[in-house]
Amino acid sequence: MGKRLLTVLLFFLLLGFWTSLGAQQEDWTSLRSEVLGLSVDVKIYGTGFNRSEKPIVYLTDGRKLLDNGAMDIILELTKKGLVPESIYVLVSTIDRSSEKDLRNQFFFCNLDYLRFFESELVPFAEAKHGGLRTPSERSLVGISFGGLNAAYFSAKTNIFGNYALLSPVTYPCKGVIADISFSTGKDLKIVLSTGKNDAERYVDELEGMYRSKGHTLSTIETNGQHDFENWNGQWKHVLGFLLTK
Repeated sequence: MGKRLLTVLLFFLLLGFWTSLGAQQEDWTSLRSEVLGLSVDVKIYGTGFNRSEKPIVYLTDGRKLLDNGAMDIILELTKKGLVPESIYVLVSTIDRSSEKDLRNQFFFCNLDYLRFFESELVPFAEAKHGGLRTPSERSLVGISFGGLNAAYFSAKTNIFGNYALLSPVTYPCKGVIADISFSTGKDLKIVLSTGKNDAERYVDELEGMYRSKGHTLSTIETNGQHDFENWNGQWKHVLGFLLTK
């Protein structure tokens, strides 16, 4: 009987060890926002042993990223030691009840969406995983119009110290460049990327403005297009840069 009990205990210890090496994920949570007057779906992944001490990465367009394999790639890169361990917060733009995509409403320089992050989302996510991080331990990643949203956040808030703007398209909010020029943020780490026939003209303007502000930049130019095949090939570079001190 004692031998059998020891075997069972050993099994559960090994199971916990194997689980800690992989990803621990939560179900989608519907977070009611008083600022936005609606609910936003959030899904959180953790990697490695101690989730409470890790940096945290917020990814807008979270449901699309998940559906297009981004998290599978990120978790595989983490397992192989090619990117540092982190907590990932996927923020959906899809309204669960109507299936309407609210990304344009959220991403076009929306001050309420910024306030939602500052006062509701960040405190909610980080309270569950070891407490509030410093800005240097907190990153925001956006693709396409999500890159516009990240650019706007970089000019208007100090909660993030690190940003990735993948194929950012800024024309819906022409004032964002002026916002960046008058911003007071210091020492940001920023990844800017574009693919062939992608978002070159928007990236060039953003790069010039960010360099004039003295931020630390890493740029990616690929032969890819404006699609997930292109963006999914960039995670090793993006996360390596954002998460390495």
